[in-house]
Amino acid sequence: MRKYWMIVLCAALLLPRFAAAESKTAKAELLMPAGSAAVLSEQNASDPLPVAGLTKLPAILTLCRAFDTGLIAPDTEMEVSKKASKVSGPTAFLEAGERVRAEELIKAAVMISAGDAITALMENAFGSEEVFLNNIGVILKEAGVDVAMENSLGTGTLFSCEDLIKLGNAALSSKTYLDYSGRYMDELPHAGRSDTELVNANRMVRSYSGCFGLLTGSSKTDGYCGLFAAKRNDMTYLCAVIGSPTSEARFSEATKLFDNAFANYRLETPATANEPLLTDVPVLYGDQKSVNLVPLETTVYLMNKADGGIVTQFEVPETLLAPLDPAVSVGTATFYDAGGELLGTVPLYPDATVDSNGFTDIVRRLCRAYLAG
Repeated sequence: MRKYWMIVLCAALLLPRFAAAESKTAKAELLMPAGSAAVLSEQNASDPLPVAGLTKLPAILTLCRAFDTGLIAPDTEMEVSKKASKVSGPTAFLEAGERVRAEELIKAAVMISAGDAITALMENAFGSEEVFLNNIGVILKEAGVDVAMENSLGTGTLFSCEDLIKLGNAALSSKTYLDYSGRYMDELPHAGRSDTELVNANRMVRSYSGCFGLLTGSSKTDGYCGLFAAKRNDMTYLCAVIGSPTSEARFSEATKLFDNAFANYRLETPATANEPLLTDVPVLYGDQKSVNLVPLETTVYLMNKADGGIVTQFEVPETLLAPLDPAVSVGTATFYDAGGELLGTVPLYPDATVDSNGFTDIVRRLCRAYLAG
């Protein structure tokens, strides 16, 4: 049986978006619950824009996937090429010819988007930029991002806030990415010289309760950009900000959006995979007298905290007729908000196989038992 989390989109469409601030400073922004299509606040969210160092995110995610799947072993020593050592931008201060453990390189890549660390990992694990770009393309496609990158660090690539949120959801599914994205300070060791101090440019991982990443970037032309994730209790939000005029404005806008979301919304889970919604439903002509009815999927709704609870209505026969198969639905549960608006419907299944107890079935089972000895 399948068991996974599903944020139901029709519920999201019923939610009022909280009011946007009057003094917008960013070129674009977007706030969404993780794993959902619900939009709680947005401005120019679908516009492709330059995003400074956030263009490295697809490469970092591709490398993290390689760690997650075992393609790259954390204790592998990798040699830094002359090309890698000369990559501009945020740097781990790698020198040509030195050997560094892969886990130290990915730490620098995730925490500070160090271009030299990203390039060293790419060259050692994938052999060539062409192969690496093909793998980046797979990651982008899986995330639902329709963007073509011409180089591994994404220089010159435009992304929308919607694209960044999709990449953020991909990051949330990577253990390797999450191992490092929430660290504020660390070090990368070098043999025979001083270690490189790694300081996460996303200061919200230290200053904002629940923030655990994900990546920031800035340039004179692109402004200050960031993709942020924050979790409190059972609620995780993703926020993308593009083109703020200052670093402070970027963090301030993300903080304001998170604060509004955590203050005004909650999750409701009216159905949990394989847990009974109805118990002891009578069965006729079966080898057991009753069954429980369960959904095969967990259903989660994003609700305004000011609203009441969820109302459930069942469409199920008063008595079920055998035979029953756990893979065949026998009814539905439909969910409404307190105002009577439809949220969604899930099918219900017997939690056990029930064979028929009709005369023909009894004779057939006796014959099978006899022939089996």
